[in-house]
Amino acid sequence: MTGGTEDLEHTTTSDGDTPAGGSAVPPEESPDLVQTPLDDQEILDLNRRFAEVRRSVGALEKVLLQGPRKFSRRDLSLKQDIPERLASVYWRSLGFTPVDEDTVVFTEEDAYAIGDLTAIVEDGVLSERAFSSITRGLGFHMGRLAMWITEALVDEAKHADGADDAEARQQMLDSVPELLETLESQVMFTFRRQLAAYAARAGSEVLHRDTDELFPLQRAVGFADLVQFTRLAQDLSGAELADVVGRFEAVGRDVISVGGGRVVKTVGDEIMFLADTPEDGAQIAVSLAEIITADQGLPPVRVGLSWGSMFSRYGDVFGPKVNLAARMESVARPGSVIVDDETAEAIAQALPGGFDISEGEDVDLHGIGTVRVQEMRRDRSAPLDLGL
Repeated sequence: MTGGTEDLEHTTTSDGDTPAGGSAVPPEESPDLVQTPLDDQEILDLNRRFAEVRRSVGALEKVLLQGPRKFSRRDLSLKQDIPERLASVYWRSLGFTPVDEDTVVFTEEDAYAIGDLTAIVEDGVLSERAFSSITRGLGFHMGRLAMWITEALVDEAKHADGADDAEARQQMLDSVPELLETLESQVMFTFRRQLAAYAARAGSEVLHRDTDELFPLQRAVGFADLVQFTRLAQDLSGAELADVVGRFEAVGRDVISVGGGRVVKTVGDEIMFLADTPEDGAQIAVSLAEIITADQGLPPVRVGLSWGSMFSRYGDVFGPKVNLAARMESVARPGSVIVDDETAEAIAQALPGGFDISEGEDVDLHGIGTVRVQEMRRDRSAPLDLGL
């Protein structure tokens, strides 16, 4: 955000390595980087596209920032009574490049947003620790959402209109202003619904007795990953690989949501999920193995599932049970679900006859030691209906 439209003045060569006006790599050192000089028409086309992009980004920034940059960090302190240190923490926690105290980068809207949250800190409603944690969460998740939305629009332009990457990104820039109001309302709607769901879940925790203060949450935690993904990545183009990852994530999220669970995070070929009961965790785990393995467009998946106590922080969960589930996933056979003894017993008690558990075997799990694991399959439990 510190750059804006002026960032477009710092262009690069077509390979993205050498800044305009900078020192080029000597041809004798890197002959592959030698470029054929542009002819007059190519220069005109490049200048035209540069001007078009600059106009689009400028128009979009005008809509998004709702006013010009007019304050430095020092100005926020002197004119808006916002402590410089808190303004600096806020900006950095959102994920933006730090700016010195005299660089004019903040708009009126920035000043209101920063002032609102810092005022809560100064009033003692929030500690600086909570303030920093909340702003980091906002920056991380809103940044990912912004990237997700823009890339979804680029992908749509490519598939719907047959545009190349540059044309698709230009279409994205031009389409965002007309979508902005709807996107903003959807963000607020989703945030409120998610906050309501998590508040209700937190409320149920109040009623629990004999809570382990170190690991207070009783959850089923699972990890699922695509088998031989590294080998697959070597055989596919970037677009094809992105399609595989996108389909895996879409199917995985559908299964987890319909099964009553929640996605904690996804990392390429792996998805981590939580469920509130052993039986929900079992249903999700087995359904992931069944549905993804049966999908002709995806490699088979393997799943590790564990039930027990854990600790939640920063949108993630931690504890020995989490580590156990992750390690068990790594030893599962393609298309299978692996559970430990305690988890198998919890599932059998919660839903007798719902799932078939193998006799099990002892395996050595890295960083954990020898653990008896069992393979779990569907028995009398009904298959998950995705309604698709």
